[in-house]
Amino acid sequence: MDTTSSGSNHGPQGQTFTHMSTSVALAEMVDRLLRRCRIKSSLFRECLAEFFGVYILILFGCGSVAQVTTSQNTKGEYLSINLGFALGTTFGIYVAKGVSGAHLNPAVSLTLCVLGRFSWTCLPFYVCSQLLGAFLAAATVALQYYGIAWLPHFTAA
Repeated sequence: MDTTSSGSNHGPQGQTFTHMSTSVALAEMVDRLLRRCRIKSSLFRECLAEFFGVYILILFGCGSVAQVTTSQNTKGEYLSINLGFALGTTFGIYVAKGVSGAHLNPAVSLTLCVLGRFSWTCLPFYVCSQLLGAFLAAATVALQYYGIAWLPHFTAA
């Protein structure tokens, strides 16, 4: 088998080296871009992780409830709701665990403060992030399943 043919994926060593140096340069450029875009404040990163963790939990959980109730149990039943909340909790923990510890609940954050395992100064920020994530997820589900026409000030044309 001829490995030096121009149709091969493995070209002459000069082409492979050029390809590798291009890949290394691209990787360095992406690394610089990620370092530049990184959020420097650890508290803001943790609050953002809590926000997205709670958002995902509520989106999956309440989304499954809305699916079952709006279809009148034709497109899901009680088990679907349980699985929706289980997957939402799992994905929410997966998103937030490495950054903030995945409290995902103001009661958990408060309990950790009382036990001395979490800073009292961070508690209000965590609670606000968790509540904002929950409300935005609930609004997303409401708009997805019920549309904008259910708002009292909106009249459909």
